[in-house]
Amino acid sequence: MPLGPFGEVVGTTGTLDALGIDTTAYKSKVIAPRNPKLLKLGEDEGFKMTPSKYMFDMEMSTEQKLANTHTMKIPRKIELLDMADTSLQKFSQVNVDEPMFQPFPSDIFFQKFEPYETYEVPLVLRNNDKVPRLVKVTQADSPYFKIISPHDVGNKVGPGLPTTFRLQFTPDEVKDYTHELVCITEREKFIVPVRAIGARAVLDFPDEINFPIGPVKYTNTKTLLIRNIGNKEAKFTLSCEKPFKVSPEIGTQAVGESLQVSVEFTPDAVGDHCRDLLLHYDTGEDVYIRLYGAAQDANVRLDKNSIRIENTFISMANQRTVTISNRTNVLAHFRWTQYATREEEDQQKLKVRSSLEERKGRTQTAFWKSAFRTRHSETNSPSSRAHSRTGNS
Repeated sequence: MPLGPFGEVVGTTGTLDALGIDTTAYKSKVIAPRNPKLLKLGEDEGFKMTPSKYMFDMEMSTEQKLANTHTMKIPRKIELLDMADTSLQKFSQVNVDEPMFQPFPSDIFFQKFEPYETYEVPLVLRNNDKVPRLVKVTQADSPYFKIISPHDVGNKVGPGLPTTFRLQFTPDEVKDYTHELVCITEREKFIVPVRAIGARAVLDFPDEINFPIGPVKYTNTKTLLIRNIGNKEAKFTLSCEKPFKVSPEIGTQAVGESLQVSVEFTPDAVGDHCRDLLLHYDTGEDVYIRLYGAAQDANVRLDKNSIRIENTFISMANQRTVTISNRTNVLAHFRWTQYATREEEDQQKLKVRSSLEERKGRTQTAFWKSAFRTRHSETNSPSSRAHSRTGNS
């Protein structure tokens, strides 16, 4: 079978010998990866799904998804138990932050399924402790998921050895399903999430969009023809940060249809610019497309570095001519300013704006103080006091 861009899509024959499982007790449909890597907390952070990786994942079946899973995570604990109630071995060599039994896979996925067909994934629990331990798996009642325990489920599992449970899934339609398995050891309870992925939209974006080198403040545009190669209507949003801009920012695309997406690059400074274009599907997946562009100063020059205006008489005028040469292949827009850079001009504008706001605040304060003094003087005037005495009489 051909190799994919992220690993080999294995076939549907073989056993779980690599994990030390008794093949007489359970016949697997896939070859499990050897020595899956354990990811500590936070090690998987920062991973960004690319369009090709997302497309590759959505094309795999349940068996291929498991065979191409080469990592496992520390599961989420929901409760700590008193070991004295279940075992004479009250102390464990396993750190309390880690489970006594490491699950593989850490997240169970079903995909590319058909209604009323039964699909099965093994859940391998390996004893990480130095002494035999007990483990069992439970679940909430569900018409779609069923746990099948091994024949020796009531016996302790030796140190370093695995035990295998089987999860069966029978859907009644092609849609998303979510479920949880609760694994109970002598010290803790932890969760193994289960997800069944139904129909998905897949937009065939490239992994990278590179812009040619261009002048600062010049807009370079790339237009892409994007097609929905999935099996569901695509409802999506697109977003990116400056100096890049994307259009449209929101869209809907039927299966098999194409859509034009334009990405603009307008740099404000010289140098390399790297950002991510975020493609967010309404089903919750986020896909990142890398944007790269470089900017340089345009070859636009003055023919003179300085101008000397000759002496002239009062009420008379004297002038000199300056030539601007544009030696690039793009149209150059210009204006005269007393500041060398946009940053200096923006800082000066900010100072002027702050000064005006401060002056406005002082003017309003003086106005209200003057109005208060006028009202106070009118209240305490002799005519006002006389009117008050007359009213009281």
